[in-house]
Amino acid sequence: MDKYLALFQDGLFKGLAPDEAEAFLSRCHQMTYKDGTRLFEEMSEADKLYLPVSGSIRLCFKMPSKKGEATLVTRMPGEAVGWSSVVPPHHYQFSGVCCGETTVFVIDRQSMQTLFSTNYHFAYIFMRNIAVLAVDRMIRLRDNLAKIIGDEAVTGW
Repeated sequence: MDKYLALFQDGLFKGLAPDEAEAFLSRCHQMTYKDGTRLFEEMSEADKLYLPVSGSIRLCFKMPSKKGEATLVTRMPGEAVGWSSVVPPHHYQFSGVCCGETTVFVIDRQSMQTLFSTNYHFAYIFMRNIAVLAVDRMIRLRDNLAKIIGDEAVTGW
């Protein structure tokens, strides 16, 4: 279990006591999925949080003007996927697809809520970490968007 705690200590578990992080992981189920498995669909109910420990999860969305999907980002081991499961209105903003064989820890929203209600310190630190992840992802998205707009201006695409 220690190797998994170390994997998430700079992200989702940052600032948590080891026993708090262990309590969280003990409520998770370890699952392994085949390449191409769709874990969740864009705008579906977000009821699970995924913590990849091997493989990766591609976050993609339907293109409004084209058929098919575009990949926004690929999440690697140590990164959390599906934080919409903790934040209302509890809808995944993207679809999640496994890249290669992917092993994840999965925890459902109800188990997280139970843990939050029994340990307010854990809940505070966990939600602070979710907020930090969300802001970091918004900054990366802004930077990617600026690059796309800049490339379009240069190439006339």
